[in-house]
Amino acid sequence: MKALIKKTTVGQILVFSLKKGESINVEPGAIISATGDIEIKSGISGGLGTGLLRAVGGGESLFINTVTALEDADVEIGAVMPSEMAEIDLDGALILGDGVYLAHVGDIKITSRFGGLTSLAAGSGLMFLYAEGKGKLYITAAESLHQKELKAGEKFYLDNSCFVGANADAKIEKFLAGKGLLSKVVGGEGVMLKFTGPATVFYQSESPRSLASYLAQFISRK
Repeated sequence: MKALIKKTTVGQILVFSLKKGESINVEPGAIISATGDIEIKSGISGGLGTGLLRAVGGGESLFINTVTALEDADVEIGAVMPSEMAEIDLDGALILGDGVYLAHVGDIKITSRFGGLTSLAAGSGLMFLYAEGKGKLYITAAESLHQKELKAGEKFYLDNSCFVGANADAKIEKFLAGKGLLSKVVGGEGVMLKFTGPATVFYQSESPRSLASYLAQFISRK
């Protein structure tokens, strides 16, 4: 099996070259095309309970598709919007942001866990998505992907919708930016994340939520 992140005019796509009998796990709706005969089966990673938590709390689909090559095949995988993708050698656990999971190969489960009281107080995103196990994990970031290494005690603030991932033992606090409703409306900020090092943080330069809100104002006028 080979995986290639291929540059396009406005982003990147992921291309898997599979030998007969090899399988990959893919986010539903992410398959662009396939050359060669393949079989696609839908399943729930970690069981029904975990799948429901992932769908309701983590912003992901209830199902994950398993693609198996019935003969040598090439499968193209894409994201919803122009993105930069990355391959991560996972051996443990990684926290993921909403909508960043793309695919995985190996013994990896995609699950959700409660985000804690700081998450509840923020009133948004009560769950965190986790990728756990050993294998290759493929993620996508809107526009461009960045990595921040935090030293012990170092602080880093990030818009919630720009969060892509972090090591599972990272100290993360979620809160509303500003004090009071007026500050939120005038300041234009919503839910923020505060990281305290040591930590490795991945983030995207485009906020899908902000982009959707921007486009909605023009759609609503029609």
